[in-house]
Amino acid sequence: MNMTITNVDIGTVLLNDAEFEDATMTVASAATTYDMGTILGRKILDDAVTVVDGTNTGNGTVTAATVAAGQIIPKVGAYSFVNTAVVTNGGVFDLLDPDGVQVASGISLTVGAGATTVVNAGGLTFTVTDGSTDFVIGDSFALTTTANGNMVVFEKDGAGGAQIPLAILTYEIQTVTVTSLVIRAGIKGTYKKERLVIHSDGDDSNVDSIVRDQLRDYGLVATNVFELNDLDNQ
Repeated sequence: MNMTITNVDIGTVLLNDAEFEDATMTVASAATTYDMGTILGRKILDDAVTVVDGTNTGNGTVTAATVAAGQIIPKVGAYSFVNTAVVTNGGVFDLLDPDGVQVASGISLTVGAGATTVVNAGGLTFTVTDGSTDFVIGDSFALTTTANGNMVVFEKDGAGGAQIPLAILTYEIQTVTVTSLVIRAGIKGTYKKERLVIHSDGDDSNVDSIVRDQLRDYGLVATNVFELNDLDNQ
């Protein structure tokens, strides 16, 4: 007897042991389709960071402040960027988190009249521009992050939580003009690796071992499956 086996994909992403969470998902405003199997992250923080000058002697500026891409996610609240040394056309700064804990020290600005320095520290990135009056010791800036909490599509190089895969969309979503909608996302269970989707890729080609390990950390097991639904015995 010969047995011919045909692998049939019955079109689902979920295998078993699912748990779900109702959540708000932030989506693109233009018409977009989010495929079943789309991996999601949770946007812990908005990308934008608000900057407020202290009562400074120096008139240099801090601009273009955002939450940086990468695995470090800043805390919610006001960070302090404080000058600790007088340097002509420059300065040396420390960065303290909202709890007053030093997260970076000895950040030396590029020296030069009007020079700019891009700072990446503590999960934040921003640009410091030298002014016509030098910073003195104690001059400071408050850089405030804002909590979000919505789910978003997972991005390997995302920021503020989008870079951490922790949920899976188990059905297709089509949007028109809305910027957010309520979804039910899988947050536990076993899922077909072949059906997972990184939205920017449109498929599972970059769902590598690192992503699968991250998913597993949140109780989401991505496994390779061959479905044997059609057996032709001869």
